[in-house]
Amino acid sequence: ARLAFSVIAHLEPEILLIDEILSVGDIEFQKKSYNKILEFKQKGVTIVLVSHSLENIKKLCDRAIWLEDGKIKMDGNPEEVVKEYQESTLKE
Repeated sequence: ARLAFSVIAHLEPEILLIDEILSVGDIEFQKKSYNKILEFKQKGVTIVLVSHSLENIKKLCDRAIWLEDGKIKMDGNPEEVVKEYQESTLKE
């Protein structure tokens, strides 16, 4: 994960696909990765983030899509999608 992210960090991508990168490595690596993602976002890079971290979704995303059993359960504002997801998991 470190090598792949280091390579990406030195490119200028138009689209960035990220799968749970913020959950691997030590705290320092996670901070650097998070800051680099914010930098890409500020530059207007399209970022597709796959994550189970609800906080990262709320902080990093402009739009959230909740997938369940391969189908879109909800699509919208990250705060609203996360809230619905949390309420749904509490009911189960």
